[in-house]
Amino acid sequence: MIPSGLRERNKVKRQQAILDSTLVLLRQFPLADVSIERIAAHAEVSPATVYNLVGSRDQLLHACIDRVIDRLVDALVRIDPDADPIAAATAIVEHSADAFIADQRAYRAIIGAIGGTGTGSRLAVDPAQLQIAAMRGAQHHGLLRADADPASIGRQIYLSYNGALLAWAGGLLTDDGFRLAALHGLWTALAANASDAYREECVARLGRLGPQLTAAGWGTA
Repeated sequence: MIPSGLRERNKVKRQQAILDSTLVLLRQFPLADVSIERIAAHAEVSPATVYNLVGSRDQLLHACIDRVIDRLVDALVRIDPDADPIAAATAIVEHSADAFIADQRAYRAIIGAIGGTGTGSRLAVDPAQLQIAAMRGAQHHGLLRADADPASIGRQIYLSYNGALLAWAGGLLTDDGFRLAALHGLWTALAANASDAYREECVARLGRLGPQLTAAGWGTA
């Protein structure tokens, strides 16, 4: 009889092999050519095992997103939003973009197919909450108006990031354009809610990001 702990470890190991195989194949072939059978063969398991441990191909794609987000969130929660809230908000945006850019061929196909990342097991809560925490810190430091709503601002930053991600997946943005568009969304939200003392700096940041974003191809497709 196999101990339950070992059985669970073997299950996780096979799940990870299936996700690894999905990504390997998506780096080499169009999404239409990456079937459950092909994934199973690459992972050296049966198609039934793929369905039992992960699910349908659509569920496989979501699971690939979930794995990126799990790892990303684990790294981002170490950022202290109170020490320097704007640096924290910027790091969240940049790290979130880089996590997908690092495996761009696979994740452009995945995100293009599933329409964004909002169905991930943790993304629907954690990254938005990280930005909300950063915005609360910014308000505490007097960078946002006292009547601003940090929760709404944090969610808007997340929505702007997701829009940039979709544009990147659709080939409307280069890697640099993705990063710049996500940052532009951050600074737009900050400028709209900045305190009088901080508004000029936010507007100046936007003024620098706009031409860079245009130069990266935004609006020219």
